[in-house]
Amino acid sequence: MVEEEKERPEEKTGISRRKFTLGVLVASVLGALGSVFTLLKVLSPGKKGGGYVTTIEPGDGLVYAKGSNAGASIQASSMKTGDAVLAYPAGKTSNPANLVQLIRIDEKDFKAPTDIALTDKGFVAYSAICTHLGCTVSWIRNDKALSASYTECFCHNSIFDPARGAKVMGGPAPIPLAQIGVKVKSNGTLVFTSGFKGPVGPQV
Repeated sequence: MVEEEKERPEEKTGISRRKFTLGVLVASVLGALGSVFTLLKVLSPGKKGGGYVTTIEPGDGLVYAKGSNAGASIQASSMKTGDAVLAYPAGKTSNPANLVQLIRIDEKDFKAPTDIALTDKGFVAYSAICTHLGCTVSWIRNDKALSASYTECFCHNSIFDPARGAKVMGGPAPIPLAQIGVKVKSNGTLVFTSGFKGPVGPQV
């Protein structure tokens, strides 16, 4: 009888351990499935914006996204023709979907399908999120011929022409970068004048 009484607690402990192990296993599987679901949501081809939700509104000021001036208002006078910077709307820098590439191009170089109504004094802005897999794009300046400068995603070498509505010139990106309206205010700062005119984020 004494031996039986000693075994019962051990049996109960064994059952409890099995339940605990099973619980951990189930939680791990559910966590993994959640991660996969999130990834699929971002990359889903049938959803406009690929899961990226922007919060830019007309009137939001443009601020530097990186560098020593991060968070400071962008002055039109600080950018010459051929320059480009990454920018965010002021107060909304925590949302990566809001990242844009602001470029200053000679106005005579703009060609269709660029929406000229969304440009001002040579300034044009596009989503800085590649439409392939969501990497941040970079500006490649050609000093010998500024009209030959372009935007490139170094992850998989997608190339976009900002003078022609960010048209895809090469690489796996399926569609252009979405354009967004900008305007130079009387005090020299820039503001957004619209939302994105097209999907933002991966579209594969």
